Amino acid sequence: MRVAIVGAGRRGIVHGRAAATFPDCEVVAVVDPDAARAQALVGELGGRAFSSHLEAIAATQPDAVVLCSPPPLHVAQAIDAIAAGATVLVEKPVALDLASVAHLETVSRAAGRLVLVCQQLRYTAGALRAKQALEGRRVALVHSWVYRQKPDIKGNWRRSWGGGHIVENQIHPIDLTRYVLGDRGEPTSVFARYGNRFYDVDADWDNWDSYSVSLEFRGGAVGGVATTYGAFPGLPQSSGHDIIAEGLAVRFRGNRAELHWADGSVEIVEAAEEATISMNHAFLEATRTGETSHLRQDYADANRSLAICLAANDSARTGHPITLGWPDAD
Repeated sequence: MRVAIVGAGRRGIVHGRAAATFPDCEVVAVVDPDAARAQALVGELGGRAFSSHLEAIAATQPDAVVLCSPPPLHVAQAIDAIAAGATVLVEKPVALDLASVAHLETVSRAAGRLVLVCQQLRYTAGALRAKQALEGRRVALVHSWVYRQKPDIKGNWRRSWGGGHIVENQIHPIDLTRYVLGDRGEPTSVFARYGNRFYDVDADWDNWDSYSVSLEFRGGAVGGVATTYGAFPGLPQSSGHDIIAEGLAVRFRGNRAELHWADGSVEIVEAAEEATISMNHAFLEATRTGETSHLRQDYADANRSLAICLAANDSARTGHPITLGWPDAD
């Protein structure tokens, strides 16, 4: 199986290494406008370096294309890959407007090609164990936080590029909550307040640096997200994601899940491998076989998580809560 990696930055390296360890899989192309960066990854994984995804697709005819490029390029590049007969694994966000996201779904369905969004936290053993443990339990509170410094990816200094920290990062715990709680974890309303206290808006920085989001869930729980770009590296306990349920507190810390039971016992579930590798391999298996039942999310479901984050941004802009309407549960 032939795989092309578009974008040779941090995420492209992780995905490329994951593909290279999948049985009978070959990385045939690495695409990046920075020739040195593309060549460096080719030197590790093999294949050929390209500056254009179109040239790479035409020259190598990949079975699968992994998009780790800037978000504004995702939809057009995905459509080009689909047109060439490839499946697509795309980093989030797919786009910052739901019309473009929906257009890609229409194209992929018409072509019969898989498009999977990178929501890797669903693919840990801890996520699956938490889903099982939370089944049937009343849930009171969902709380997620992260304190970090100014983004190291400079594109994320502009909200028009990456969508701000709720879209760029906190989409992951929001999506994970939806996975482990199922229908009960669907937010029904969102209210957000954002601030920019640390960084002057200029040609480089046009983003919020602090985010506070309140959520109400279909199952009756409430919750919140608190995050900032105003912290500094090395701050202890700077991120976490907790779900407080009847007789159980689930704490997600990176790829690890901690299940704290009311009797004082604690169950620790460590991931056997980094979550991105597990998700990448699940995608490649689906590409090889055409079977998708082992995937923990389809494209439409991933778009719900994005819609929640974009609604939070809209709430912050308008100062009003937003009601989220979803289709009835299956």
